[in-house]
Amino acid sequence: MKKYFPIIILLLVGSSLNIIAQPHSQSPKLIVNIVVDQMKQDYLFRFWNLFGEEGFKKLVNEGYNFANCQYSYFPTYTAAGHACIGTGATPSVNGIVGNDWYENITGEKMYCVSDRNVKGVGTETASGQMSPRNLLSSTIGDELRLATNYRSKVYGVSLKDRGAILPPGHLANAAYWLDITEGNFVSSTYYMDELPSWVKDFNKKNLVDKYLNQTWKSSVSIHTLEKYTEEDNSPFENIPKGMTSSSFPYNLKELKDKNGGKSLIMNTPFGNSLLLEFTEALIKNEKIGKMKEANEAPDLLYVSFSSTDYIGHFFGIRSVEIADTYIRLDKEIASLIKLLEYQIGKDEFVIVLTADHAAADNPKYLASKKMETDFFNNNVVKSDLRTHLEKLYGQDVIDGYINSQIYLNKEVINSLALNENQVKDEIIEFMKFQPGVKNVFSSKILSDGCISDDMLKYYSNGYYPLRCGDVFIQLQPGWLDMSWSQSGTTHGSVYAYDKHVPLLFYGKGIPVGKTYDLVSPSHIASTLSAMIGISPPNGCTISPLVNYFDK
Repeated sequence: MKKYFPIIILLLVGSSLNIIAQPHSQSPKLIVNIVVDQMKQDYLFRFWNLFGEEGFKKLVNEGYNFANCQYSYFPTYTAAGHACIGTGATPSVNGIVGNDWYENITGEKMYCVSDRNVKGVGTETASGQMSPRNLLSSTIGDELRLATNYRSKVYGVSLKDRGAILPPGHLANAAYWLDITEGNFVSSTYYMDELPSWVKDFNKKNLVDKYLNQTWKSSVSIHTLEKYTEEDNSPFENIPKGMTSSSFPYNLKELKDKNGGKSLIMNTPFGNSLLLEFTEALIKNEKIGKMKEANEAPDLLYVSFSSTDYIGHFFGIRSVEIADTYIRLDKEIASLIKLLEYQIGKDEFVIVLTADHAAADNPKYLASKKMETDFFNNNVVKSDLRTHLEKLYGQDVIDGYINSQIYLNKEVINSLALNENQVKDEIIEFMKFQPGVKNVFSSKILSDGCISDDMLKYYSNGYYPLRCGDVFIQLQPGWLDMSWSQSGTTHGSVYAYDKHVPLLFYGKGIPVGKTYDLVSPSHIASTLSAMIGISPPNGCTISPLVNYFDK
């Protein structure tokens, strides 16, 4: 047996090396991770008959559909979702606990990608002072750049800065987002000192003005759309300034000055069209996915379509406007697929499509259908609770309220020699019987780590002590915080309507298939890492989904 032992070792080592090398030999030239901001999984089902054959249907019919993909943390907001997709980790690890939060050490309110140490490139406004510095763990883009000694190219593009910056991570070649004041795509000195000439040329086209000189008309008849939505001009929608109803068509040229100027592009499906044009220009000019040597790892591109979120917020998830937006997005995804086939090669790329979060029904709409829902009056926290505590302790002990979390003023509490846990208990006692409140609990439960309640596990996954509040408020299912308009909708909860999103894999090495097994967008980073053959992001502990592709 001893004389065969070295041979066995060599065979095992060779086999191991082959396993490691295999993903490289089958590696695509380019991976495109599409993130549709505020897309519900059920849109694929609800709008299926409105889609063509080359967009969403192609990804579903010719790719692998993880039909039960749900986020595993609170809160389900844009920044947290994009960070999760890139890092494969929850906010408790990557630190992106919302779009905004309070820094508990300094008391400063922080925006997720704000960075005062950088300057805008292509803009002199504050919209350029952004970077991934608040992201505390690596992304697959970071690991890809490290593994290839920076030969692989990694980019992020979106109308939103957080959608462009967070998924690609710290080592990206560049991230580009829209300066809504000037209508130009910009970046920051974190990535570069000057915009590439092709970006300057793109901005000179003034495409925002071109799109906002159009009229937004429905792609198909209103009668057809209303088979899948509520009636046009639903009472649960917001109405653009300068109009008397929320009905097609929308003369954008007339509405522009009264509705945010160039930022109006975000609230129309043409924002997605603009982003697609910029994405196409980036693919062509940066030559991503090109000139790859044999067995070399791919380039990586994140494309986050933001207008779906703005339109969903404004009109709601059952509006004809949101249905028309997805009809148009379907065509744009089809155009992107065709471009990739032409530029990269028909079997040389992989597309992953998901969303950063989903969205809720408007509570007033549900109430009109005899469901027990309503809006939570957050003045109970901002005013009534503060008054109650001030009478009790003589001073205001609340520092802020954000992300359904109450931040205590520790300096005041210490100066009054108060017991912090007793203050928390007083808040819990005051809040737990307020209309719409399901649960109120202290951060101590989350920091202790001994959680048996399934719902609280979502909060634990979203809890990063230096950036989260001291008391958490969970609303009843279907209830929304009235800090948002009582028309349209929002998101952020731990309920399925906010966390159930699509997850589609399509392209090289991806078989046709479907599963209802519970997965998470956290799986994207681990799965792509395994497919490429590189280390997963440093905060990612979730297993890859590659076994589904071997069936």
